[in-house]
Amino acid sequence: SGTGKELLARYIHANSRRAERIYLAVNCGAFTEGLLANELFGHERGAFTGANESKKGLIELASGGTLFLDEITEMPPSMQVKLLRVLQEKEVMRLGAAHSTKVDVRFIAATNRNVQESVKNGSFRNDLYFRLNVVSLHLPSLVERKNDIPLLSYYFLNKHAIAMQKGVKEISPEVMEILMQYEFPGNIRELENVISRGVALAQGDRIEIEHLPEDLKLFHVKIFRKKDGKIPSLEEQELDYIKWVLQEVGGNKTLAAQTLGIDRVSLWRKLKKFGLLDE
Repeated sequence: SGTGKELLARYIHANSRRAERIYLAVNCGAFTEGLLANELFGHERGAFTGANESKKGLIELASGGTLFLDEITEMPPSMQVKLLRVLQEKEVMRLGAAHSTKVDVRFIAATNRNVQESVKNGSFRNDLYFRLNVVSLHLPSLVERKNDIPLLSYYFLNKHAIAMQKGVKEISPEVMEILMQYEFPGNIRELENVISRGVALAQGDRIEIEHLPEDLKLFHVKIFRKKDGKIPSLEEQELDYIKWVLQEVGGNKTLAAQTLGIDRVSLWRKLKKFGLLDE
């Protein structure tokens, strides 16, 4: 999730001979079985209570173009059978119709699951998998492509600065270091959210550490940064951490001690040791 599956699907469509035709997308996990069937196949007038008019389904509407089926492994088994027939026969039948309609659709399917595991455990039909799996594309997670982080970060910075009409133009080296170290479980979508937040909170022209979400601020103290080319000692790390906590709690030593998980006397000793009593 969050790697840009639909973006790639749109790119494939836009750079194909179907580019001038329609592109449609549907999330197969966002509907109940009945609603998904209606969305994909459509219905004839009177097919069910409330069906006052005929309606084309997305498969029929996408004829000549591309239909993107996101989270395909969430599709109910009965729907998988119906989709397999469309792929094999290149025709679709609306709910309540007496005759089928020929269609010419490029199908692009995506999932955040391991499809082969879904086939093995029986939740996804193997014949549908083999029918769909003509060309398989793997989108790596952001942690597998960390060199893309600076480029993506500045792309999102420019995008959201324009949208918010703000003069934010830079990302501080400290923030970029955190972004490069962080694993981003939400992938590119999470990175965009972080940058969007930074742009929204920034008062000047640069995103700083204080503009990051709380989990990334906490992650910051866990990064073992080199100082003057040397790995910092445990004592140096402790000093940096205490100074950061004090800054976060506005210099409140009682709250800082609670945050650090020590009593106030222990904090006082550490402050004296590091020469921070006057700070």
